[in-house]
Amino acid sequence: MIGRVFFPLPQALLFKALALALFVPLTFCGDLWAQLQLGAPSLLAKNHDFEASFTYPGLTLIPDDLAELEIFIANRGILGDTFTVEVTEAPKGWSTELRRFNAVITGLYLSGEETVSLTLAATPPEGQDARLPIGDHAFKVRITSLAGQKTIESQMTLTVAGSKLSREALTVATSYPEIGGPSDGKFSFSLDIRNNGPEDALVNLQAEVPQDWEYSFKPGYEDKQISSIHVTKGQNRSVTLDLTPAYMAEVGSYGIKVKAEQPNGSAEADLTVNLTGTYKIRAVSANDLLSTSAEVGKSVTVTLFVLNEGSAPQREISFLAVKPDNWEVVFDPPSLQNVPPRSSPAQVDMTITSAANALVGDYGLGLSVQGEKAQSALDFRVTLKAGSAWAWLGAILIVAAVAGLALAFLRLGRR
Repeated sequence: MIGRVFFPLPQALLFKALALALFVPLTFCGDLWAQLQLGAPSLLAKNHDFEASFTYPGLTLIPDDLAELEIFIANRGILGDTFTVEVTEAPKGWSTELRRFNAVITGLYLSGEETVSLTLAATPPEGQDARLPIGDHAFKVRITSLAGQKTIESQMTLTVAGSKLSREALTVATSYPEIGGPSDGKFSFSLDIRNNGPEDALVNLQAEVPQDWEYSFKPGYEDKQISSIHVTKGQNRSVTLDLTPAYMAEVGSYGIKVKAEQPNGSAEADLTVNLTGTYKIRAVSANDLLSTSAEVGKSVTVTLFVLNEGSAPQREISFLAVKPDNWEVVFDPPSLQNVPPRSSPAQVDMTITSAANALVGDYGLGLSVQGEKAQSALDFRVTLKAGSAWAWLGAILIVAAVAGLALAFLRLGRR
């Protein structure tokens, strides 16, 4: 009796739960189907949608360029799709290929929200090496979505211009064609080499420099020396030209010519280096002797030579002596107006007069030669000796002392 009373209740609840579980999904699906049928925003349409077009519907090139036209295809759907692509219009006699990297494309698969670029390579009737004919040329492509059954056609016009837009196959440019500095410095020019030719090229590099100058080419941001560099078509490569002037190069402006050559053409760049010179002087004495001797209170003359060992002239050279108290130092001439580089040494006479009451001995004398942006220094030693009068007086005193001693011995001996 107990089983008969309570068993039907759970069974009834179970049937109701199953009915609800089936009713709700069926109702949702029915509503969704009704929306699709009534033309509400379509989820199916969203799954298969795409865009396609030439990236540049209008493009201008020159006869030496390559006709490589970019096309983009974008799958805007959330599901993957397969697309066919074909060229439906091209100038008469031209050959065309749709490429992605090195592969020829007639169809492709794109995942949801994926975009790719294709290249339409067009060749004039004469072949790969032919120049593009001047004028307007129309191209058209058709892209079809297989899943969405949608087709897009895109058209572009290629304009090939003549001499007004023509450019050299190779160019060499620099932002700073003129630089300057001292003759003993090093100079660097940064050069941009651009290949405007129809293909990649190996560019040979040379430079015309003044006699005894040294030069080298280096790739941008590298330290190795090169004589040629590979430049991709339509691209730039940076090169550094390092210059070392000749030893003792004179002040002035020097022209440098850079030459770049490749099979499709050559280019040149004119550069200028302004040398401001180096400044160096040196003072020496005759026979390189840095000492002399003199009598107390008397004068002695020392001959000096001033040499310009730089590459720039030395003007207004003056002299300064650091001497003991009450000494006198006179230079003849007192200054030099101009000593050119690599000229004969300029002679200067230095007359030294010691103080009248100076003691016999060695004295130090400092000499400074001050030129234009350069100086030189010498240290002299002057040995003072007693004068001749004092020498005779000393000799007389010595003779008198000896005579006095001899007389004393004689007198004492008699006693």
